[in-house]
Amino acid sequence: MERRYLSAVCSIGSGVRQGSCLSPAIFNVFMNVFILELRKLNCGFHVNGVFVGCLLYADDITLLSPSVRGLQMMLDTCHEIACYVSLSFNVYKCRCMAIGKMYNAVISPLRIGNSQTEWSNCIKYLGVYVVSCKHVKFDINPVKRSFYAACNSIFSHSHVK
Repeated sequence: MERRYLSAVCSIGSGVRQGSCLSPAIFNVFMNVFILELRKLNCGFHVNGVFVGCLLYADDITLLSPSVRGLQMMLDTCHEIACYVSLSFNVYKCRCMAIGKMYNAVISPLRIGNSQTEWSNCIKYLGVYVVSCKHVKFDINPVKRSFYAACNSIFSHSHVK
């Protein structure tokens, strides 16, 4: 029989400093809990039997589900895990988007804890704009505008004679 011991409750005033060599490792330990629990739900997106319902890059999380009900279950699980490990989601940065036949349907807001998430027609993820549509579509116009603005700024500050 395994014995477990608990220490006295203590308060930690600061975490691992951003940029510390420990930050990625500790973050990965926390994120692995999310991935394992979401995989157990068996309601996220799968490709050839492989779970791809949770995409992570740094502190950005993307949840993919073929149904609104499944997505809500995934959000509920993420919220429960976050509460358990003392993390929180910034609901103001969270967005939902539909892609497929029902992309323009009116869908009730989903919830993360007691807060609602907004549905959006376009989401910026890792600098790329994904557009809600019948098929996966990307909008590169904002990136092009930014590139041209940077080029114009460099050109206007150069001293070409």
